[in-house]
Amino acid sequence: MNSLTRSLIKNAHPASLILSVGAVNAGLTASVIRGGLTFLPALMTFLFAVLLQISGNLYHGYKHLEYDKSNIGNRASRSEIASRAALMKIVANAIAILALTTGFALFSFVGWLGVAYLALIAVVLFFYFDGPNPIVRTKWSILVTFILFGPVGVSGTAIVQMPDSSEWLPVAVYSIINGLMAANAHIAIQYLHYQQDKELGIETLVTAKGGSFTRFVYLADAIIVSAILIIRPSAVEFVSPWVGVGLAAILMVTSAWVFSHMHRNPTKVSHLVRSITLEQYVILILVLFCINLYALDDFQLNLLRLL
Repeated sequence: MNSLTRSLIKNAHPASLILSVGAVNAGLTASVIRGGLTFLPALMTFLFAVLLQISGNLYHGYKHLEYDKSNIGNRASRSEIASRAALMKIVANAIAILALTTGFALFSFVGWLGVAYLALIAVVLFFYFDGPNPIVRTKWSILVTFILFGPVGVSGTAIVQMPDSSEWLPVAVYSIINGLMAANAHIAIQYLHYQQDKELGIETLVTAKGGSFTRFVYLADAIIVSAILIIRPSAVEFVSPWVGVGLAAILMVTSAWVFSHMHRNPTKVSHLVRSITLEQYVILILVLFCINLYALDDFQLNLLRLL
């Protein structure tokens, strides 16, 4: 594998794609509570979300290389980075076209409401990556993560499934659950890159406020999600109430460990913090995925034919 291919794969951030998968999963679970699932729109939504995130990740990599280029004095190094940045931009745009094509295909399910969602996502992503002061280089990037992978991603998925439903409580609850879990995953990634971001002068929540403050944000997110899972209002509707209690217990124990270590030297625990946080998220995704598969089976989809 050559260096350019490795650079593209690295900047696509495969591990971060669980965030878009989680947002769609949460939206589908909310749809189960609202009345049911349809397989083809669900598949198209997964495809759109993953392609859009890959494109966004690669574009972020391109902007990062542009930033590096402007801060390097060596001409040969600047030329190499410029070539790599140009390729990254081309690939990001190509995948963005595929994502938009998939998004337009979803119009057959939601009509012009889909145009509004695409416009909203485009505006948010523009100010996140570009604009006079890109949000991705500020401490407010965590808030955008919450919005995109919470309210926008979850409600968009639910609307594709059932555009005429008036039941919004499940959508709101799962928007909060997934948005806060995604925000914690982003915090863990920022914590991992703390030293590098600090040296480059990139402001994030962790570099701006430090681990001692950020860990309280992390723990507060986990407490809110755990409270929802334990209280288990009609908007959550797990197969058994003990599923929510078990998830909350795992989340609180692991989040307490992260809280007790995040104020320490990042180089010693940052990889473990990221791994634990992503594992929390994966466990939640798997539970929701099983619920969604069970619902698809209940709605007369013969899953054996798909395997």
